Amino acid sequence: MDDLAERIKGAIENPNGELWFPDLTADLAARAWESLHHDIGLTPDSYGTERVLSRSHSASREVITSLKTCPSICATAPTISIEALTPECAVQYKKQGVTFYTPDEIFHTSVLSCIEEALAIINQVPSLMRTVAALVRTLHIIKPEKIDYDVSFSEPQVPFSIFVSVPEKRIPNDALRVAEAMVHEAMHLQLTLIEKTVALAVASSTEIFSPWRGEYRTVNGVLHGLYVFRVIQQFLRAVREPFADNVAHIESRCIEISSQMRSVRGFEGCSDLTRIGAALAKI
Repeated sequence: MDDLAERIKGAIENPNGELWFPDLTADLAARAWESLHHDIGLTPDSYGTERVLSRSHSASREVITSLKTCPSICATAPTISIEALTPECAVQYKKQGVTFYTPDEIFHTSVLSCIEEALAIINQVPSLMRTVAALVRTLHIIKPEKIDYDVSFSEPQVPFSIFVSVPEKRIPNDALRVAEAMVHEAMHLQLTLIEKTVALAVASSTEIFSPWRGEYRTVNGVLHGLYVFRVIQQFLRAVREPFADNVAHIESRCIEISSQMRSVRGFEGCSDLTRIGAALAKI
């Protein structure tokens, strides 16, 4: 019997646990690193998004800078590398409407200070910061089309990379919004790692309306959304007091998330969910 699988089931079924499962993350990440090293020869020190995508440990990797995740907790805290993609790789994302800041733009705008403040916000919840730090090795910074427009994504085949937009200049609540996006994508990565060990849904063609995407999605996709936004809601409530200036924004987001969750009420009864998937849908 797989001990990690049993621990995952226990964590999901624990009604009093933290939703980001901090006691599981290190072991989930370790399994993913073992796989990357076996398949491509990558380690945490040599990891790069393009190296994963090209399945080559010698592919390009341009690290613009690295940011410490939780220096107040540990002097040797892990770092998140801000990585630039080669033009050949970036053009594939541009076709999908995603543009990235250049290294020069990153260093000569307020982008870095906003990300550093976002990490400081996450750091207010130490166990969550440790989880994010274990899951996010590389960050790609998206240049949003509009200053108040947020976009972020992650990809299951790139297990330790996230893509997050940051406004070019400072605006109200910007660091909190970036912090939310980083947590959001880290939780998608974590749930993907969980799914490699424990089945949460059976393969089917069933589609359910997702209030977060405004479209019909697979059962697995809706489960991801439900889990991620429950984590976001718990995170925002945890930082409400230390960031009193952002209270109005936090309350508005929590109300919005609660409303979206009500629209998928009863989802835990979906027949395409496994027993543990149904338990996750109820947390």
